[in-house]
Amino acid sequence: MQIKLGCYRVGNIWKSQQDVFKLLVSHFRRYHLMEIQDVYKLFYQGVFGSAHALQPTRADFETVLQDEFERITEDKNQPLWESIHPDGKIVRVNLAAYKTHALDFSLLLTLCLWTAEISEKEKGGSENIVHAFDTFYKLCKSRKIPKFDPVDVEKYQRWLVENKFPAVHHSETYRMKYDPHYRLVHREFLSMLR
Repeated sequence: MQIKLGCYRVGNIWKSQQDVFKLLVSHFRRYHLMEIQDVYKLFYQGVFGSAHALQPTRADFETVLQDEFERITEDKNQPLWESIHPDGKIVRVNLAAYKTHALDFSLLLTLCLWTAEISEKEKGGSENIVHAFDTFYKLCKSRKIPKFDPVDVEKYQRWLVENKFPAVHHSETYRMKYDPHYRLVHREFLSMLR
């Protein structure tokens, strides 16, 4: 059973095939070459937010973001943000689009840090990542997502379990085709970007 509180539901949304399917389709439309690894990364970020990004230190996070932001080129064709959670509570803010809008870098940094702090305090991530990937497997097995062979998904799932669901990078294909540069922000902070 799921209960709606404000704009987010209480209950495990990562078990909902309908909600996970909608999230995936929204990404498949833009990123046709997503691989299983990229789907897992989407789930990982949606579940855990950006808490892992602050490791080892906050100063490192700031330096890496500043360097990356200075290197990227503006891109007016990218959306400013994309949801990475079935309820939309976490989004990826695309840095090239952010730069195009000439928005304040220090504000983005602050919102990223606030999001990471919120992410660190949230509970249930380990259980949710298991449910998210299991739901994905079921969608593939039932052929609702025919893009991926269920045998390959199951094999990747075994690897995840053996490695305790680690943080991963995007696949080489995804990096080469889409050149992703983004940071995670809690959706409630988006109103501050106007």
